[in-house]
Amino acid sequence: MTVIALVVGILLAFGFLLWARARPDRSRRIYAVGLAVTALIYVVFALVGGGGARALGLEAMGVLLYGAAAWVGYRWSAAILALGWAMHVVWDVTLHFGGGGAGYTPGWYPWGCVSFDLMVAGAALTLGAGAAGREAERRG
Repeated sequence: MTVIALVVGILLAFGFLLWARARPDRSRRIYAVGLAVTALIYVVFALVGGGGARALGLEAMGVLLYGAAAWVGYRWSAAILALGWAMHVVWDVTLHFGGGGAGYTPGWYPWGCVSFDLMVAGAALTLGAGAAGREAERRG
């Protein structure tokens, strides 16, 4: 089941990345909104799975944290956006594998989220590198 969840996460990431790359003028925005939505999904799990007030508060903090990374990454730095996606893996692992979030999160979801997050983090990082290279060429 774990391997299947990882593969599904990779396949979904490919679809997400193809969609974002097809809109190069909006790709950073798509990555930013995606990061915020990824954090919001855990709020839904806490609500539906009966996570309680403490769980909802914790997941809301995640939305604020990753929402802030999404906003800063969208406005100023693709590297921050990539870092936000990579750090979301820490959220997945520490809270939802064996932590308090495991009680209301489907067991397969964090695994798929880990592979999805890492794929998008890498793509967001290359987005930033590509933009820096184009800017250097333009100046050069």
